[in-house]
Amino acid sequence: MLPFLAQTTGQFPAELSLRHQLRLTTCGLVLCLAWGKGATAAAPTRDAPLEGHQPTETRAADRAWHRLIVRTSTPPVIDGQLDDVAWAGALVIEDFRQVVPREGAKPSERTVLRLAYDDEFLYVSFRCHDAEADRIIATQMKRDASVGSDDHVNFVVDSFFDKRNGYFFEMNAVGARGDALVEDNDRFRRDWDGIWYGKANIDGNGWTAEMAIPFKTLSFNPDTTRWGFNAQRFIRRNNELIRWASPSQNTALESIADAGVIEGIEGIKQGKGIDIKPYALMTGKRDHEGDRNGLDFDAGLDVFYKFTPSLTLALTVNTDFAETEVDERQVNLTRFPLFFPEKRDFFLQDAGIFEFGGIRRNPLPFHSRRIGLGPTGEPIDILGGAKLTGRVNNLNLGLLDVQMKDTTDLGGKNLFVGRASLNVLEESTVGTIFTHGDPRTTDDNSVAGVDFNYRNSDFAGNRTVDGHLWGLTSNTTGADGGESAYGMKLGYPNDRVQWEIGYSQIDEHFNAALGFVPRRGIREWFGNWRHRWRPEDGRIRRIDSGVSGTLITNLDNDVESRGLNFNLLTVESESGDVLSASFNRQREVLDDAFEINDGTVIPAGDYKYDRYSATIRTSTGRPISVGATYGGGTFYTGTREDYRANVAYRASRHLFLGLEYEMNDVDLDEGDFITRIIRGRVNVFFTPDVSWTTFIQYDSLSESIGINSRVRWIVKPGSEFFFVLNQAVDRQDDSFRVRRTELTTKAGWTLRF
Repeated sequence: MLPFLAQTTGQFPAELSLRHQLRLTTCGLVLCLAWGKGATAAAPTRDAPLEGHQPTETRAADRAWHRLIVRTSTPPVIDGQLDDVAWAGALVIEDFRQVVPREGAKPSERTVLRLAYDDEFLYVSFRCHDAEADRIIATQMKRDASVGSDDHVNFVVDSFFDKRNGYFFEMNAVGARGDALVEDNDRFRRDWDGIWYGKANIDGNGWTAEMAIPFKTLSFNPDTTRWGFNAQRFIRRNNELIRWASPSQNTALESIADAGVIEGIEGIKQGKGIDIKPYALMTGKRDHEGDRNGLDFDAGLDVFYKFTPSLTLALTVNTDFAETEVDERQVNLTRFPLFFPEKRDFFLQDAGIFEFGGIRRNPLPFHSRRIGLGPTGEPIDILGGAKLTGRVNNLNLGLLDVQMKDTTDLGGKNLFVGRASLNVLEESTVGTIFTHGDPRTTDDNSVAGVDFNYRNSDFAGNRTVDGHLWGLTSNTTGADGGESAYGMKLGYPNDRVQWEIGYSQIDEHFNAALGFVPRRGIREWFGNWRHRWRPEDGRIRRIDSGVSGTLITNLDNDVESRGLNFNLLTVESESGDVLSASFNRQREVLDDAFEINDGTVIPAGDYKYDRYSATIRTSTGRPISVGATYGGGTFYTGTREDYRANVAYRASRHLFLGLEYEMNDVDLDEGDFITRIIRGRVNVFFTPDVSWTTFIQYDSLSESIGINSRVRWIVKPGSEFFFVLNQAVDRQDDSFRVRRTELTTKAGWTLRF
C-alpha cells in the first residue's frame, strides 16, 4: 500500500521517520479541512433576457445572461439532426453578439443554441445558420485537433458555480471533438480527455452540432442548482467570433467569472461514481544492430471513484503511456535546461489544482514531467499511484502519491505532492503546497510554500486585474541554508492595453526536485506592455506594439542577464494574415564557460548583442497556409542567423500534410556550426473516431530520424484501440539505417458504474 494511504489514524509508529510523519500530518490536516463546512458564496442576481444591443462595458453578473434550463423526459438521439422532440421544448438562446471584428454588433449569421438535461446528461445543440453553406470550412476530424482553421462552436460549464474553474467543449462542422479543463479563469488544460458524445452535420441551411455530456464525466457541486455557462461560435471565412455572455474583447471564453448562468439543474445522478479502466498491450521490439527481437505483454488498471460529485480518488496500477505523443525535438542554444510539457493522461487529470502562484517556468515547485524519468532522462516504470483531487465547499484539494519501480542506482522512489487552496473574495484564492521526494538522486528533498492569487474581472467596468504573491522553501540533504524563493507579479491582461510587472528571488540552494528550477541564486525583475489598435476601415483586424524587459542579477545584485525586446509592429488582417517585426537587445554575463555545441565552448565574459526578427504568417482558413521567420544579429563572440519556415496543406477533412524547417547558423570566434530540425506530419482522418497520424523528426545534432505513427480507433468514448509504430533511424556514412523498431498494440476500455 502506498505510504500516505497506509496510515491515516492513530499514533505514528516509533520507526516512522520525521518526513513520513510530516507527510501524514499534512494529509490529515488537508483532509480535515476538506470535509469541514465552508462558506457558500452568494449567487449573483440576473435580469430579464437581453433585448436588443446593449453596451459591453457591464459585467455578466449585472446583465441578462441568466436562463432557466429545461428537464427533458425524452433524451435526443445524438446524430446531428436536431429533429428530436427534446429540442422542441428545450431552453433556446439566440442573443449572440460579435466579439470580433465589431464588438457588440449583430452577427452576420444567426445562431440558435438549445440546452436541456435529464438525470444523467446535459444536452447541448447548435443550429449554425449560414446563407453560404457551400463556403463552410471544415478541415479537421481528429479528436482534440486544433479547429481554429475551421467553422466551430465551443462552450464552457462551471459546474461548481465558483466563478473560477470549469470544463470546455468544442466541435467543428464535421464533428471533430475537443475538450479541456479551464483553470483560474485564464488557462486551458487541453490535454484532458473526457467521455462525452457528439455529432455534427452540414446541410443547405448551414450546419448543426449535437452533444451529450454525462454527469459522470463532470465533477460538480450537488448543493447548487446554478451553473455558470457561456458559448461562442467562430465563422471562419469572416474571421468572426460571436459569443452569448460578455461579448467583449477584454473578456475571453475561459473567463468563467464572466459567464452567464443556467439555473434549475437538480436531481442529477452520477451512479456509484466508479470508473474502471483496464488496459492490455503487446509490444514487438527489434534491435536491428544487434539482430535481436522481443515480444512483451503487459496489462494495467486505472480506477476512479467519486467520494462525492466533486471529490475524486484515482488509482493507477502498472501505469503505461505507450500511446502518448512524442515530444517535439528542440535545439538548446542557452546554458539552461529545456522545458517539456506534460502529456500523460494520469497526471493531466485535474492538473490545474496543483498550479501554484501563477508560476509558468521558474521556479515551479511541482512539474509532473519529473515523475517517471531517471537521472539522465531514462524512463523508469511507475508501479502505482494514487491521486485525490476535487473541491469541497470553498476548498480546492489535490494529493498525489506515486511509487516508482526499484532501480539499482535509486532504489524504490516514492514521490508525494499535496496542494490545497481556499477560494476567497470573488475570484481569488489563498493556498499551500508541499512536495516530498527526489526522482533523480538518493537524497531527500521537500518543498513547502504558500501563495495568494488575486483576480478581479470587474475592474473599471469589464476590465481585469490579476496578481500573484508566493513564497517557497526547500529542505535538501546536505544543503546549508539559502533554500528559499519568493516572488510577486501584477498584471492588467486586457485587449486594448495589456501590461505586467513582477519580481522574484531564488536562493542559491533552493531545490524543488519534483519541480523545474533551471536557474538559482538570482533576483529577477520583469515587465511587459502592449498597446492594441483596432482600425475601423475593415481591412486590418488589429495592430499591436509593445515592449518587454527582464533583468536578472545574482544575490549580490551583479547583472547576469538583461534583455529588452521591442515588438515594433504586429499587424493582423481581417482574413487572419499576420506580419510582425521585433528588435532585441541582450546582455549575458558568464561567470563560467559553457559548451553551446559539441566542441564549441563560449568562455566566461560579459557579452552584449543586438538581434532583430521578422515574421509573416498566412491565415489557417485557407487550404494552404505558410509561415516564415528570419532572425539575425550579433551573438556572444560572433553572429547568428535563424530561419523558420512551415507549410500546411489541408487537402480535405480527411487529409492534412505539414512540413516545418528550423535552422540556426552560428558563427563564433570559438567555432562555427549549423543546427537543423525538420518535422513532417501526415494525418489521415477516416472519421472523427478513426485517425492515422504520422510524425517524423530529424535533427542534425543527433543525426537521427524519429518516426511516430499512430492509429487511433475510438470504438466509443472511453474505449479505444491504439496501434503505435516507433522507429529510430541513425545516419551512418552518409546513409540512414534503422536502428530500433517498436510496434505496440494497446486496448483500453472504460466500465462505468
